[in-house]
Amino acid sequence: MKRSHVFGITLALLLSVALMAPVFAQDDADPALDALAYLETIQNADGGFPSGYAPESDLATTADAIVAFVAAGEDPNAVLSPDMANPYYFLGQQVEAGNVVAAGQLAKIATAVVAGGKDVTAFGGHNLVDDLLALQDDSGMFGSGAFDHCLSLVALENAGVELPTGAVDAAVTAQAEDGGWGFAADQASDTNTTSICVQALAATDQADAVDAALAYLESIQNDDGGWPYQSPSDYGTDSDSNSTALVTQALLAAGEDLADWNNPQDFLLSLQNDDGSFGYQTAAPDANILATVAVVPALEGVVLTAWAPVPEAE
Repeated sequence: MKRSHVFGITLALLLSVALMAPVFAQDDADPALDALAYLETIQNADGGFPSGYAPESDLATTADAIVAFVAAGEDPNAVLSPDMANPYYFLGQQVEAGNVVAAGQLAKIATAVVAGGKDVTAFGGHNLVDDLLALQDDSGMFGSGAFDHCLSLVALENAGVELPTGAVDAAVTAQAEDGGWGFAADQASDTNTTSICVQALAATDQADAVDAALAYLESIQNDDGGWPYQSPSDYGTDSDSNSTALVTQALLAAGEDLADWNNPQDFLLSLQNDDGSFGYQTAAPDANILATVAVVPALEGVVLTAWAPVPEAE
């Protein structure tokens, strides 16, 4: 695919793209496109997307939104705000300004850049691969815990980079006795971190770690086919869309048949609203931006490492 950069594009070219780009009209037969149509309504003028907790564009949410558009077969370059900015413009501006320093944020942006066919080694004036590799510590870990670390492995895999020495071992070492991973070293296992780590390790030779993680996920699945963030939890154990979406991706990355797991995509679809958005939980059905960007790839069957080069057969 021809690589392109949003920087330096003239206003005339942007206008021509806007005229040619299709509007993501809602389609009752396509829940993913309905969700994208909703996302377009909440895009900010700078091209980014808010998280729902504040009106400003959010780095991680914007990166996840890009992945959602690509997963549904749409071009995020053509998702233009009223100011003619697309989500890559917002991310590129933030990278160029030096506002992306955390491993997790950098990893999400790197995956979004690769997903859209852009050059991950030349985005916003940075080589995102080199920036990420520079964050690995002496223990082999990236970031402050397993969540950031496994996101970093996903990003490096998508970039076609050989995982650095110690990175896979560090992920396995961080796995808890119950088979899951917690967000940080001192936290109990959660479904979100575990699902990201499963996707990071699915293409490695760590089958035992993946199997243990699947056993953990199986042990806390709810009867409705969904998953909570944690179980037990002081905040309740109702299934939520974000966690269920990530687990669905993990199952697919591990080669599992969703029918054997009570079809979690059905639970996700039960949370879609008339405006195309997804609610967080059955008891919290209002439009949730983070839920919406998370659910689309899961419904489309696209895992977080979908853009990693396929190893050549020996």
